[in-house]
Amino acid sequence: MAQYLLADTETTGVSPSDGIVEVAWLLISDDFEVLDEGHSLINPQRPIPAGASAVHGITNKDVEGAPTADEYFYDVLGNKLADLDAVFTAHNAPFDIRYFGPYLPDATPQMCTLRLARKLYPDVDNHKLGTLVYALGLDVDKSRFHSADGDMIILMSLLGKMTEDFGYTLWDLFEAANTPIQMTKMTFGKHKGTPLKDLPTSYVTWLLKLDNLDPDLRASLGNLGFK
Repeated sequence: MAQYLLADTETTGVSPSDGIVEVAWLLISDDFEVLDEGHSLINPQRPIPAGASAVHGITNKDVEGAPTADEYFYDVLGNKLADLDAVFTAHNAPFDIRYFGPYLPDATPQMCTLRLARKLYPDVDNHKLGTLVYALGLDVDKSRFHSADGDMIILMSLLGKMTEDFGYTLWDLFEAANTPIQMTKMTFGKHKGTPLKDLPTSYVTWLLKLDNLDPDLRASLGNLGFK
C-alpha cells in the first residue's frame, strides 16, 4: 500500500539558493489516514526579504531560536524521513523538493498537484492553491493561505476533491500527474490564451528551441505536428 508525503515550504525567495523559513508535512495512507505529521518555523540563516515576509507573514524575529533545516530534519525528526518509502506530493513539487530532497531517499517519486489541477480543471482562471479553494469550493480555513501548515490542509482537501470528482484513487492521481498533459492554449507570454494550433509558426519555432520549455507544452506542440 502506497504512502504519500504531503509537503509545503515557505522560503526567503524562489531561487535555488534561498532558504526555508517554515516547513509542514503530512504522511498519509491511500485512504487519507494521517500516519505522521510535522510543522516548524525554520531559521534560514540569512535575512528574510521584506517582499517574502509580505507573502507568508514570517519575519526575521519570528525565526530567532528556530532550528535550521538540518537541525529540524536531522535532530528534531531524527532523520526519520531518510528511509521513507512514499510519494512526495506538493503543489509545485519541483519547487518544494529542492528543500525536502536532501532529507529524503534518492529518486523519491513525485506527484505535483499543480500539474494535476491544470490537467483536471483546465478552465479555472489559474491554478494557485488560493484560487482553487474558491473555484472548487474547498471547505478550508481561508485565513491560513500562504502558511505551510495551512497549505497542508488545503492540499489534503484538494486531493480529496480530485478523487471525488473523477473517481480516482491517490495512485490514479499519481499516474495522471506523471503523464504528459495535452495543453490546448498558451498559458504565458504575448500569446497567452491563444489556442496552440493558432500560434504563429515563427513563434513556435522559437519556443521549441528553448532548453527550459515546459515538457507538457513541448509534447502538446509535437502532437499538433510542430517540430
